[in-house]
Amino acid sequence: MISIDYEISENILRKVNKNIYLIIELFNKSCKDLDYETFLVEIFPEFLCRKNKEKCIEVLKELEEYTRDDYYHNLKPIQEYALFNLLGWWLEVTDCDFEETIEENDIKSLDDRYIAKNINNIEAYKGFMFEDWDFLDDSLSDYIELCKKNPEFVQKFFHIDLEEYLELMPDDIKEEYFNAKNKSKISLKKEDNIEELIVKLIYNATKYKENDPRRLMNTSETQLSDDVTAIIKEKLHDNGIIVTREMTSGFAKKGIGECDFYIYTYKDNIFKVVAIGENKEWGNFEKQLKQLLGYMNSDTMFGFTILFNKNINLGTALKKRKQILEDLYVEIDGVKNFEVVGEIEEVEGMSNVLMTLHKNPEKENSYFRIYHFVVNAKLDERQESALQARK
Repeated sequence: MISIDYEISENILRKVNKNIYLIIELFNKSCKDLDYETFLVEIFPEFLCRKNKEKCIEVLKELEEYTRDDYYHNLKPIQEYALFNLLGWWLEVTDCDFEETIEENDIKSLDDRYIAKNINNIEAYKGFMFEDWDFLDDSLSDYIELCKKNPEFVQKFFHIDLEEYLELMPDDIKEEYFNAKNKSKISLKKEDNIEELIVKLIYNATKYKENDPRRLMNTSETQLSDDVTAIIKEKLHDNGIIVTREMTSGFAKKGIGECDFYIYTYKDNIFKVVAIGENKEWGNFEKQLKQLLGYMNSDTMFGFTILFNKNINLGTALKKRKQILEDLYVEIDGVKNFEVVGEIEEVEGMSNVLMTLHKNPEKENSYFRIYHFVVNAKLDERQESALQARK
């Protein structure tokens, strides 16, 4: 059932949904008798009908299913848009009246009485079926214009997340929205917010890859780096952050393939390196760390490593990883550089992720963090358990 923002009884809500179902049924019949293209533009944005007719038909089917099932559905903006225009279409093309009745004993509240009074008044449906009309073209265009000037104002004052309305925006307007969002400081006011976002995205990507250990065992370092990049790329782009692969940096050798992950921003014509990362199979962790330190410079916000384990027990790999971190340093003229400062910390809420703090040798009182992730494909015991279960 499509739910509404009124406290009404289930029986009355079912009757509301029954009337909506009949409207959708007539619309679908009209489409099939003639053609969808003629009718879809009556209830969907013209650009969406032109670019993605299948999406429009899918939304119609969703609405129809909602009216017949037993779940309480809150509509997305594109579904609200379609339903609102379906109601308008019905009022324009037919003079038929609905004949739904509600018994007095079904009325339990003032909201029940109001809906009961208007159960067959489709014009009234355009009011009580929607909390607001933000999804309509004129309202949405106003919010987008405000967003161009002050995205924070739109979200905080009007409590509207325009991300939910992307399907209703033409491509050029969508691009303008993203440009305005990227220029704003609403989501990334501080560098720590950028760092936290990237760390969470990388962690989620590594956990996602671990969901398929059989395929992971046949995945190369390069493939894993490509997969992680593909998973995090879109969300980073939404926040004005760019991630690239196979980038030369620092003291990497010339040629591609040295720096596995290179993450940066380019805002207000200013280029800033946010993070550099290295992904290596187990056995190369110490080399991986020192490579990473060579790729970074004092302006890099933070670094990260991904330990790709396919060879040894995970517990053993984690223990040896910590030992390597504790013993890490690069000695020049008797001076130890890049030693871990303070304790090796476990990142809260992230399994097997460590964070280490290191001093920048080029700057006084300047430090940087390195996050250490694990992707584990070595699950012999669980694989054997699954095999025995099939015998």
